[in-house]
Amino acid sequence: MQPITVAIADADRGRQTKFEHSLQSEQGIRVLTNVASSKNDMARNRRLKPRTSISAIEDVVARVRRLNPRVLLANLNQCMDADCAMLVSLRRECPETLVVLLADEVVREDQIIQALASGARGCLSGESALSFLSKAVHVVDRGEAWVPRRMLGKIMDEVLHWGHESSAAEVRLDSAC
Repeated sequence: MQPITVAIADADRGRQTKFEHSLQSEQGIRVLTNVASSKNDMARNRRLKPRTSISAIEDVVARVRRLNPRVLLANLNQCMDADCAMLVSLRRECPETLVVLLADEVVREDQIIQALASGARGCLSGESALSFLSKAVHVVDRGEAWVPRRMLGKIMDEVLHWGHESSAAEVRLDSAC
């Protein structure tokens, strides 16, 4: 059986190192490195490309495309830019890569729901993230979601609300025909 490949994109180098060390000792998981870039890396990458500007999002997406991990652990703060542009780009450019967000304790639930709607497959937050890291990787690899249990009701409310709007739109379309 092939190991699950995991890459970590986190501006917090200390947390990234902790997660890498934790996952390297797990059976069935292979950690890929060099996803998050520093300013020096971006400058080096610019020299390899034609003289065009490269954004942090483009840099991460290019690295993920090159490494092709099955699971990407990504810092929520990096993903919560304008309309979750990084998540949308990753979903479009690297559809095989499943994104699990790394969030601080103070993250708002609406941010997580927005990120899930933009393509994230799960979220790990706070100090418990390290404890559940391996389990979350395995669960997401199987095609399931990893979200805090307390959020399931809110996620269902969003799905039902969306479904209600969709049904109403279908009714309006049907009556127009």
